[in-house]
Amino acid sequence: MANIKEIIEGIMKRVPEIVGVILIDIDGIPIEVAGRFEMKPEDLGALLAACYNSYAQVGTELMQKLDSIIVEYGDLKLCQNRMPRGLLTIIAGKNAYIGMIRLEAKRAIDAITKIMQDTMELRREMVKEMKFRLPDSRSIADILSRFEKEGS
Repeated sequence: MANIKEIIEGIMKRVPEIVGVILIDIDGIPIEVAGRFEMKPEDLGALLAACYNSYAQVGTELMQKLDSIIVEYGDLKLCQNRMPRGLLTIIAGKNAYIGMIRLEAKRAIDAITKIMQDTMELRREMVKEMKFRLPDSRSIADILSRFEKEGS
């Protein structure tokens, strides 16, 4: 089975119009990057996560779940796709076919999700073995309200 790096690089090889691919975790931290970007991958990942979360909030207000975002810039197209534990963003030239980009994204997401699920299981086992405490399921609002009360 291919690893995440091979999957991401495979996207770039199969569709020559693709200029970059970035896989970020749910916090916007880059997991894998292919292509050349003017920004640091950490900064790009944070921006991509913020953009996606903004549109996801709009979807929540409309009672819809956001699956993907397609943005067309002057010379580029950007396709951002939700995954169970992150986001896959593919950036291509303006002449790239969105259908091919979406097909590559779907195939990659299926394979990467399987790999990430396996690593999540390994992480759980390691946490138990090392007796680490897993984060609880409190919402960020609950955590922030606690800090606000303590600060008063």
